[in-house]
Amino acid sequence: MAEDNALRLIPKPGFENARSLSLPGSAHSQRQPRRRRLLTISFVACVILPAFLAAIYYAFIASDRYVSGAGFAVRGMDSSIGTDFLGAFTGLANVGSTASDSYILLEFLESRDLVEKLEKDFPLREAYGGSAADFLYRLDPGLDIEHVVEYWADRIHTTFDNNSGIISFQVEAFRPEDAARISELVLSYCRTLVNELSANARRDAVAYAEGEVERAETRLRTALEELRQFRVEENALDPGRIAQLQIEIVGGLEKELAETRARISALQGAVDENSPAMRTLRRHAEALEKEIADMNAQANQGQDSAGDDASALSGLLAAYETLEVERNFAQQAYTSALSSLERARVEADRQQRYLAVFSQSLVPEYPLYPRRVLNSFLVLAGLTLMWGIGVLVFYSVRDHIS
Repeated sequence: MAEDNALRLIPKPGFENARSLSLPGSAHSQRQPRRRRLLTISFVACVILPAFLAAIYYAFIASDRYVSGAGFAVRGMDSSIGTDFLGAFTGLANVGSTASDSYILLEFLESRDLVEKLEKDFPLREAYGGSAADFLYRLDPGLDIEHVVEYWADRIHTTFDNNSGIISFQVEAFRPEDAARISELVLSYCRTLVNELSANARRDAVAYAEGEVERAETRLRTALEELRQFRVEENALDPGRIAQLQIEIVGGLEKELAETRARISALQGAVDENSPAMRTLRRHAEALEKEIADMNAQANQGQDSAGDDASALSGLLAAYETLEVERNFAQQAYTSALSSLERARVEADRQQRYLAVFSQSLVPEYPLYPRRVLNSFLVLAGLTLMWGIGVLVFYSVRDHIS
């Protein structure tokens, strides 16, 4: 009997272990409701409450935003320019093509230059900073121009089709007439910019040719002025003509001298050497010889009536011919430069750009933004996703630390 009592007092194997294992399980079961409450509170605080506030904002506070826009493409007079095929496959604009001008317009639509032009022609700050705009989208009229440009970048949306070269833009405003007016002004600014780009390209294309014409004209003027001064200083309108006349005169004298000598030869033996006819012929021949010699000497060494050295006729003729050759070259260069200028102008006209508008700015009748139901759903979905990711990260970090 005593042994049976002793056996009852000895604990059975595994009893204490089972008891010890049951204690942690009960503590874990006690922490489960608390974790659920924390998850519920965090879900309400991080998802339900912000989503509810967003829904209230989109339903009752968010201002209507009207959209107006236009569509256009940059085209050239030369139909061979057309589409930039290289850009269609590579996404890059080919230099000198209409695609490069299209990319310039895309940058211009969100640039400070456009915003400053709008502020000059339209009360931009009043339109976006008035009572029609809600507190999230309202523009502070006192902002500096850099922040206004950032605000404008959110109010205009641009698209560009690289294959067709079509550019489209949409402008948001809180009143339909403001959206239409701003869109109309933006389109006019784009047209002006394309015209300026085209004019600059045309001016650059003909600038070199015009410079060549100016240089050729200057050279021709200089050659003509030197020729005029030469004629005034030498008192000879055409030294070449003078030389030709002198050659003709000398030739005539030599011909007359030859005839006189022939008569002398014919009379020799027939008349006395001291006869008056023979003496007259000999004196005439001597006079002709002296005249020919004087004219030849004048042509080679010429002296003026005062005895000062003067340019010989041959030197005078050489200087005149040099000036005349320079004038001819300058005239030919000027004519060639004029032809090049005309060709450059024709080529520049063929490459002239213009804005082909296919969609005009119109006054919207219905506000496209905000999309109240869709935005509320997106806010709820986004908050739920972020909350779920946060919970997973929290438990992952906690389990890693444990």
